[in-house]
Amino acid sequence: PFSSLFRSAMQVAAMSPQYVSQVEFPAAVLEQERSIRLELARQQNKPEPVLQKIVEGQMGKWFKEVCLLDQIWIRDSEGKKDIRGLLTDLIGKIGENIKIRRFMRYEVGEGLAKRADDFVDEVKRQAGQA
Repeated sequence: PFSSLFRSAMQVAAMSPQYVSQVEFPAAVLEQERSIRLELARQQNKPEPVLQKIVEGQMGKWFKEVCLLDQIWIRDSEGKKDIRGLLTDLIGKIGENIKIRRFMRYEVGEGLAKRADDFVDEVKRQAGQA
């Protein structure tokens, strides 16, 4: 079980998902993403019946980027096993129901403002020339 937690933590650190699953998406975010993709498809002059299939395919790819359970496991060399499948295998192996309810990702330097120093002025001040 601990190694599974470690695997999930590695996945979150490496792939930066925004949500655990598609169920967590706010309706406004989903609608905005769909409308953006629909507009882009319309700009390509695609026929109207094909537009919805294009949008749904693009949304599926997007879900694999931003949903932890839909992401391909970073340690899978074949690129076929997603985190949901990994979790299902673990449940079958240990016989206990496991859910990933939430995660929190920290990034080094996140939220820190970068100082805007002028190196030339600093050297002049130290040399007593300013």
